[in-house]
Amino acid sequence: MLKTALIRLPTGALVVLLAALAAFAPMSIDMYLPALPEIARDLDVPAREVQATLAVFLAGFSGGMLIYGPISDRFGRRPVLLAGIAVFIVASLVCMVVERIDGLIVARLFQAIGGGAASILARTVVRDLFPPSEAASKLSLMMVLTTLAPILAPLAGAALLEFADWRAIFATLFGFGAIAFVLVLLMLPETYAHEDRGGMSLLQALGAYRHILMDPPAFGLTVASAAVFGGLFAYISGSSFVFIEYFGLTPGYYAVLFAMNSAAIMLAAFVNSRLTKHVDLRTLLRAGVVIAALAGIYLLALERSGMAGPYSVLVGLMAFVAMVPILGANGMAVLMARYPKNAGAAAATVGAAQFGGGAVSAMAVGALHDGTAYSMCAVMFGFGIVSVLFLFGPGRRL
Repeated sequence: MLKTALIRLPTGALVVLLAALAAFAPMSIDMYLPALPEIARDLDVPAREVQATLAVFLAGFSGGMLIYGPISDRFGRRPVLLAGIAVFIVASLVCMVVERIDGLIVARLFQAIGGGAASILARTVVRDLFPPSEAASKLSLMMVLTTLAPILAPLAGAALLEFADWRAIFATLFGFGAIAFVLVLLMLPETYAHEDRGGMSLLQALGAYRHILMDPPAFGLTVASAAVFGGLFAYISGSSFVFIEYFGLTPGYYAVLFAMNSAAIMLAAFVNSRLTKHVDLRTLLRAGVVIAALAGIYLLALERSGMAGPYSVLVGLMAFVAMVPILGANGMAVLMARYPKNAGAAAATVGAAQFGGGAVSAMAVGALHDGTAYSMCAVMFGFGIVSVLFLFGPGRRL
């Protein structure tokens, strides 16, 4: 039970609310993917500059998590969460009105820094309330619900583009942030009581990062998780150009294929929520990185053979992205259990590494962009191999 509450929520309602908060990232990223080519045309900039708005967002999201995790360990979850969402709301408003690509890049940076609070602290609240095995199950259920965002967001973005320009997408994100702020204000209590914080200073809270990153198994898990997410964001940043411009599909059809990949993530998250009750989390982590690496090998081999088509590529993409909840939910649960007194910092370490890997991935896809599927497939291949090397590397086995 929650220790204090403005409004007491049953567990199911709490999980739904936390899933909505965790959805800040997919909502902010996936809704505007169908609009990337239009943004490039409207602002009269090349594709790589528009892709930079995604890379900057991922970097800002990663950096925001590093700030919010230990600060919430020191001052509590609720005030930090509300402050972050407020920053997200203001930045979304700025995104609606900018006229230049550099202005959009800066606004997206602050939008990401604010949104990072909702994404990481929603997961940290789970660790506050549930033991490790149950936390992994609840995180997987949250991911099932959160995956509705990447299914519905690109469809909503494509639908908005039928009736309005790309700025309407950021107006929608502004509304999403405002609703989330009100829900947190009225319904989410403080879950990390002052007496549980151990009187640590902010410097001590921030110092938890050094201990986590100097722990070889924790470091290996962090990099492996970041690599699988890096592969996901190679798909996210490159897929609209691959499917719309290279394969010649319409934005609406692309949104349907994107939704299919999101459904694969949802199914994997649901299955994972059941498996965590019967299978050791470490076993699931190892299986996840192996499958991701094999999917990356398949995609690069397919592209290099000249036989790549929208549906053959889709198969490899679905296999890779389905491993994201396996690494995301289980990896975060394992690391938070390893560092129970620094759960915020532990969650932030994994979350920041994931979105940091995504930023590197998006920049790599943009740098290698040649009008074909090569950059997306090559980056996914590389990150798949990295995930295996770091999870199974000497001295890094959990």
